[in-house]
Amino acid sequence: MIKLRKELWFGTSLMAVIVAATAAMLLSAETITNGHLGLTMLALVVVAIMLGFPTAFTLMGMGMIFTWLAYGEDTGKTLTLMVQSAFKVMGIDVLISINFG
Repeated sequence: MIKLRKELWFGTSLMAVIVAATAAMLLSAETITNGHLGLTMLALVVVAIMLGFPTAFTLMGMGMIFTWLAYGEDTGKTLTLMVQSAFKVMGIDVLISINFG
């Protein structure tokens, strides 16, 4: 039997509760709306960050996946929204003074 510390048991059980509650919410819904997708995304972001994934990549990945789910399989609209968002952020003049290197 694997011996885990108390913190690992707590974190693992908390993630299991979050995933189980999200699954129960989705399975009990008659129709899955964008609100359901939003709550599912929030729960998965929390779990991914608790697993140790970097926050920026987690938010980017979940945003891409759930935008694709929200718009159906219309990938053209999803990719257009991502490109527009990237150009919007790059157009902010305040970010010019930040050294990213």
